[in-house]
Amino acid sequence: MHVLSLLLAEIPFWKNHDYWRRAGVTLLILIAGFLIWRLLRRGRILLETLLERKHASISPLRVRGLQLLSGSQIMTGLQVLVGIVFYALALLNIIVTLLLTFSQFPVTEHYVTLVLAWVINPLHDLYIGFLASLPNLITILVIAALTRFILKAVSYIFTKADEGAINLSPWVHRDVALPTGQIVRAVIVVVALFLIAPRIPGTGSEAAKGLSVVIGLMVSFGSSSTVGNVIAGVVLTYMRPFRVGDRVLIQGTTGDVMERTFLYTKLLTPKNEEVLIPSTKALDGSITNYSAQARGGKLILYTTVTIGYDTPWATVHQLLIDAALKTEMVQSNPQPFILQTALDDFYIHYQLNCFTGHAEAMPRIYSDLHRNIQDAFNAAGVEIMSPHYTQLRDGNQSTVQGPLKPAPTRFQIND
Repeated sequence: MHVLSLLLAEIPFWKNHDYWRRAGVTLLILIAGFLIWRLLRRGRILLETLLERKHASISPLRVRGLQLLSGSQIMTGLQVLVGIVFYALALLNIIVTLLLTFSQFPVTEHYVTLVLAWVINPLHDLYIGFLASLPNLITILVIAALTRFILKAVSYIFTKADEGAINLSPWVHRDVALPTGQIVRAVIVVVALFLIAPRIPGTGSEAAKGLSVVIGLMVSFGSSSTVGNVIAGVVLTYMRPFRVGDRVLIQGTTGDVMERTFLYTKLLTPKNEEVLIPSTKALDGSITNYSAQARGGKLILYTTVTIGYDTPWATVHQLLIDAALKTEMVQSNPQPFILQTALDDFYIHYQLNCFTGHAEAMPRIYSDLHRNIQDAFNAAGVEIMSPHYTQLRDGNQSTVQGPLKPAPTRFQIND
């Protein structure tokens, strides 16, 4: 008994009530941490159960009719978010519990101070940096708000100009109002970025400067063709060679203009084929616009037939004009006309020219016109052919027709 009393006398916490207080506080901290963890776990289960019940009622996320996320994807995302929040709060609970526990013992108390310094010092630096950059942040917000207002005003003005409600001529024609508005908006955005960039925290650091150089090199080496297309697209826009909906011929492709951007022009061919033509290619070659004159009914469609000399030219002219006037969408005023474009050895080239205001129906008009030409010549008994003759004839006779044709003579062979 004497030895036991001596041992107990040597243990300080038996006589120091502060140790018992620390032990009691530590036990309470551990119990509170355990209860908080149980509460978090219970809350996670309740949220997951609620999400399962609401699974069928979750609607897809749509923006202007475009579905960005389905209901199942939203459900999966919410479940992942609940799990992340649970583990983050559980980790925070463990860290706080351990820190409070270690702070109760003198031996480990200085470690708690060290860990708190690791956490608090960066937060303090962020707070000081935020206060220092607050004027710049306010300036950025003002610039962004002002830029947004200007962009809306520019968009409104050029949209109304495209609709014809505002007349910006002679500076901006109506058919290039929207592309001009896009250019103006892009310039405004670039100017705003130049004003905002120096005020963004961290942009003056060496790392940011190096990153900007790398990005600049990547853009310059990787987008040379894109920049060329954009420049060619701007030139084409202000050349105004065609409008959306026009029937054109570009780089050997005939079709209706579906879409025109600074990078490309999209055509829809008569066979319903979509063809993308880069702006540089369109600018390098010729562009034929059939609709430009068709809008005033002045587009000329033409086709050529070759008829032998034995058929009077007046007959051929009349047959071709009659066939043209029977063709749907061919105008009678101005009247179709004929050009005799060549006198070959065996036949004459007759070119029929007729006017129309329907460039989009050119294949159909040509088909109907050729059918009517066949019917007209067949009904008149005139062959549509390019005759080649092999014959012997009296060289004393002339092939001239009409009243000046000389009287026939006897067949003579001269030595």
